[in-house]
Amino acid sequence: MKFFIKKKKIFNILSKLNAHVSVSNKNIVLTHVLIKLENSILSFIVTDLDIEINCYVKLSKKNIFSNGCFTVSLHNLYELFRTYSEDNFIFLNLYKNRLKIIYLRSTSLLNILPVSQFPILDKNFSFYYKFSILSNILKKVIFSIYFSIGNQDIYYYLNGMLIEYDSKNGFFFFVTTDSYRISIYKLISKNFSLLNKKKDFSLIISRKLVMELFKFLDLLDNELVYFEVSTNIIKISFSKYVIYASLINGSFPDYKNIFLFVKDYFFVDLDLFLFKNALLRSYIISSDILNYVNLNFKKNYLILSSNDSNNNEIKEKIFINYNGDNININLNIRFILDVLNTIKNSDKIRIYFKDNNSIVKILNIKNKFVNYMIMPIQL
Repeated sequence: MKFFIKKKKIFNILSKLNAHVSVSNKNIVLTHVLIKLENSILSFIVTDLDIEINCYVKLSKKNIFSNGCFTVSLHNLYELFRTYSEDNFIFLNLYKNRLKIIYLRSTSLLNILPVSQFPILDKNFSFYYKFSILSNILKKVIFSIYFSIGNQDIYYYLNGMLIEYDSKNGFFFFVTTDSYRISIYKLISKNFSLLNKKKDFSLIISRKLVMELFKFLDLLDNELVYFEVSTNIIKISFSKYVIYASLINGSFPDYKNIFLFVKDYFFVDLDLFLFKNALLRSYIISSDILNYVNLNFKKNYLILSSNDSNNNEIKEKIFINYNGDNININLNIRFILDVLNTIKNSDKIRIYFKDNNSIVKILNIKNKFVNYMIMPIQL
């Protein structure tokens, strides 16, 4: 393999792929990138055995002398390219079982591993579902609900995000939960394109894939992201990238009935800024273990109170338009703040509640397609 290339052609790719690969992996080949040049297409593949990322770049034929394939330490390659200027050509050449890199008067030789050792995913499978979503919408969805994905939960299917299509009503649902809270984002049909709109489907993608995908969405300017789903593999394509990942098997909790819980609930509207800052102060004084805040809804006022093991206390009073029963609910402060931190387009939120032990629902008044539910803390 011999070819010339400029840093600006592939450096962003190396940077994104390098963020995915762990240099501390004991399996050395998983710290490598597989690079292949064929038919003027330069391809890069990295994998951690759960997620495989492919990227493709077209080269000018005049800069190619011969095709080939090799694996090399991604970290070393990235760090070398980081020192090169944008505009000068870099020459790469396989030389005596090493990768030779020539840049101006600098020559580097990097060890390579046999391509046969690199674990490439067998892509001989059929896709049953295909759909696409604009990257800006998908980024908004993930940002709104990723925080409530389970993390190493014993119920393994909670360690991911549910994507479900309801053909009867024409909605996509994106759902995350860690058993103590649940976030639900509903998309109407105009926000996505689906190959077969008369067929329901449901799948769970891993937390790792959700976070990896979110990083890549920063590269896109409202482009389509394509999803193709097989029995246990998902393929996600956008721009120059293709991601393959295993799906999580399991039955996600029934989230749709949760909407019925709030039909006879009270609700109050709160100023987002005032409520958030009151919570931040309460968090400073809250219990070291539970980090809870007591929300006392009473006529015309919401009183927030917290304390810790050293008898430090704090109380906050916020005026509200409420004439219902006197209700006390204890909630995890961090869970509430996680929700409030996702709200960027509104200065008001709505909180639904029923009694001292009820699930609490939080709604962004300007985006009623996303719902958040938080379980109360029993003291």
